[in-house]
Amino acid sequence: MTTTIPHAATVLLLRESGDGLQVLLTKRAAGLSFMGGLWVFPGGRMEASDLSPELAARSDQAAIADTGSRMLSADADADTASIDLDTARGLLLAACRETFEESGVLLARPRGGGHWGSETLSRVTARRVAASADATEFARMLVDEDLVLDVERLVYWSHWITPAFESRRFDTRFFALTVPPDQEASVDRGELTHHAWLSEADVRTHVASGEMKMAPPTRATLQDLWSSHRLHGGLAAMLEAERTRIVPPILPKMVEVGVAEIEIVLPWDEQYEQTPGEGCRMLKSYPDYVTALPSRMRFPRMR
Repeated sequence: MTTTIPHAATVLLLRESGDGLQVLLTKRAAGLSFMGGLWVFPGGRMEASDLSPELAARSDQAAIADTGSRMLSADADADTASIDLDTARGLLLAACRETFEESGVLLARPRGGGHWGSETLSRVTARRVAASADATEFARMLVDEDLVLDVERLVYWSHWITPAFESRRFDTRFFALTVPPDQEASVDRGELTHHAWLSEADVRTHVASGEMKMAPPTRATLQDLWSSHRLHGGLAAMLEAERTRIVPPILPKMVEVGVAEIEIVLPWDEQYEQTPGEGCRMLKSYPDYVTALPSRMRFPRMR
């Protein structure tokens, strides 16, 4: 697999409600060249500043080492393009930065411990626009407010790589966490036009009606979340149990289906190796949560 695909981080912000598990989804502006008009999880490309010593100093190195080592191990087992611990750290910090930029939720705490008050919240909220325009502003904001990032909140959830037939590709790690109870999510009305906390029933209703369109990784991730939540009986129990989940990379291949649809073939499909196109090495066995997902998914041809 090529090593030039940009790295990215996506965040599954979760909460419990009377309707069960809810996940934050955002709608990308229709005119965007990448996934325009689709409902997605907050996230984006890892930037050079995510690898900076200044940002690394604002994070728990033990938590990074723990999650990072599992990211490296999963890549090694699957024979994908490897990452080093610095890149793994950058992905975790990119996840925190993108969560703030795209949802307004800041995964941080005062360096000395405890909770940060309403005045700090007001100041960091005022700097969100600047941080979105210049990724280096995120580290400066943390230094000014003497905050450290709650990287230990992030549970490494999945790893999807944009297939070769797409013009823009990303090597994306997904992380799951409970949204801090004292913060509200919002979108900037730029690249993102809407946001909503949605239950499984909500998503199924909106997708069935055609009101909500999603890419296959989003649909598969939601199915995985709902299944895991049912299995473990609650959000806290789910995240604790899934901290040690095995996360294989998923690089779909494409099969043409007429003029209006595309079918993607996933690595645990029995025909994956025989299907033409760039792929990742298949594991001898996949975790049960992976094989519970469809091995093929159809979706409308994008622009």
